[in-house]
Amino acid sequence: MTSQPAHQPHPYLGGRTDVLRALAAWRSGAVDAPGTVLLTGRPGSGRSHVLTGFLMLCDPEHRARIDLTVLDPATVPPAELPPPPVFGAAGLTAAQLLWLVADELGLGATRSQDVYTLLAHPQEQPVPVVVADVDRAGVLRSLDERARVSAEVLLPLAQAPGIRLLADVPQEQARWLAERLSPDDVLILDLDQEPWADPAALLLQARATVENPDLAAETARHADSPLVVQLVARSLLAVPEGVLEPAPTTVGEILDLHAERCGADELTLRRLLAPLALAGEGAELPFSLWEPLASAIAGKDLSWTFARAQHLLTPFFDVVEPGGSGAEPAVRLAHPAIADELRERFGGAVRETQRRIATALTAGLPAAPDRWAAASPYTRAQLVGHALEGGLLPELLAEPGFLLHAEQVPLRAAVEHLAATGTDLPALARTWLRLAPLFTRTEADPALRAALLEHACHQDALPAPEFGIDLPWQTLWAHPLPGVGSVAAAVAPDGTPALVARIQEEDPRLVAYDARTGALLEAEAAEFLRPSQEQRAACPLRLSVGGDYVRIWEADGRQAAVFVSPGPLGGADTTPDGLVLLADSHGVSALRPTVTAA
Repeated sequence: MTSQPAHQPHPYLGGRTDVLRALAAWRSGAVDAPGTVLLTGRPGSGRSHVLTGFLMLCDPEHRARIDLTVLDPATVPPAELPPPPVFGAAGLTAAQLLWLVADELGLGATRSQDVYTLLAHPQEQPVPVVVADVDRAGVLRSLDERARVSAEVLLPLAQAPGIRLLADVPQEQARWLAERLSPDDVLILDLDQEPWADPAALLLQARATVENPDLAAETARHADSPLVVQLVARSLLAVPEGVLEPAPTTVGEILDLHAERCGADELTLRRLLAPLALAGEGAELPFSLWEPLASAIAGKDLSWTFARAQHLLTPFFDVVEPGGSGAEPAVRLAHPAIADELRERFGGAVRETQRRIATALTAGLPAAPDRWAAASPYTRAQLVGHALEGGLLPELLAEPGFLLHAEQVPLRAAVEHLAATGTDLPALARTWLRLAPLFTRTEADPALRAALLEHACHQDALPAPEFGIDLPWQTLWAHPLPGVGSVAAAVAPDGTPALVARIQEEDPRLVAYDARTGALLEAEAAEFLRPSQEQRAACPLRLSVGGDYVRIWEADGRQAAVFVSPGPLGGADTTPDGLVLLADSHGVSALRPTVTAA
């Protein structure tokens, strides 16, 4: 009798057969398969790796590259099923992720509540949904968007009768969700716990990366995650000589053990890695900033130590090649779990450490008036997070250049957090926050942000600061006018160019203002005349008006500027001498475009 050969492991994972069987059962929609599967484990346990390996088996293109005949059939999803939609939570807020799912599922909702209502409707055929990288949700690590994603996205999906959910989540979120779901409808695949842990896969990994067989076996026996095995192998490559004992179990232990093998202390290693560990999730630190920031954190010059720390640091970071010509190489930690370990070791000193990083980045700006425009991409993107956690963000918010040139998505998240916690914001920052959804939605450049912020300052009765940018217009005046429905240019009885606004009430009425000064004009509506065709033809500008925008064109057809409103526009018009009159939900205003003479 001939024995059947054993099934071969998944070529990408090298193991995790039990986990793959559970995932394949979920995908097949078997009667006894749970509707929700939560893939979890400690940082570095390989959650993302396992999910990627499983999705390979769901995708026809990747399946074609794998010899499925040698795999355990129970680990392979049925070929006739299409790949499930996969939503990556990395870098997204809970609201952004929710709308990403709603749009993909074609729910046709206009409000978040509508999404939840539509999800609650039963479906004839449940739809599989995969949510990955929940541990990397949000744009700022310190705000912990993971909890909001679990409450506002994952729980409603798990409870929806028409959804079958697979999510890659941290252990804390897995426990939280499991407490709120029926035990019969949720399965937690904790890669650190039996039966889902896979010591055989760890041993295969160790044998493939650690040359000494005995050391490989010892490493696999003690390591609590694939990351520890990986870091042991990298430590041995960096420093081949010497012993590696006792075999490390955790990321923290391999940090300490490697420092000892290099003749250094743990504090030195922690200080040198701190700029990478305290940066944003997955941030790439320009190499030229690494040593100065480490020195700022330590409060002393570490240049001599840094120059001789290659073997000490090598296992824990990766070099990122520059993305364009002239760009310098950057570095990032080899795994986010290293950052988690280092941040935990800093404990209560994280705030002071972040303050020192933010101070160093700010001090590194040029002393020119346009210093924020000249800031490095790293400073524009990462200073927000450092300053928020270091307690310096409120004072930076008083600087117009910072508001204009900082990356708007993390800045909005940080300022909304400060506002929600009752922090007293500078007046300019409150006006900026009113426009922040518009800035992030339209991805407006700094020049347009400056122009719209100048206009909003007039609306909020604030002095418009000097932005250091040539603006496409000057706001002459702005008045609040609730209920304004339309606006038109007119000429007062004395020949004054006027703005006439219609108030949409039960009894509509007209209100008129001097178009140049904003002074209220007292005259009967019938006494105001519309500009003649000849006067309009002589105007140096033309307008294209949309629902929330106005494009301003020169007479020769060149676009001079574009005005975008945070809400619907009530209307726009031009006076014969080239002033642009606007009505929106805030009120009425007049702009003098810089392309036309005064």
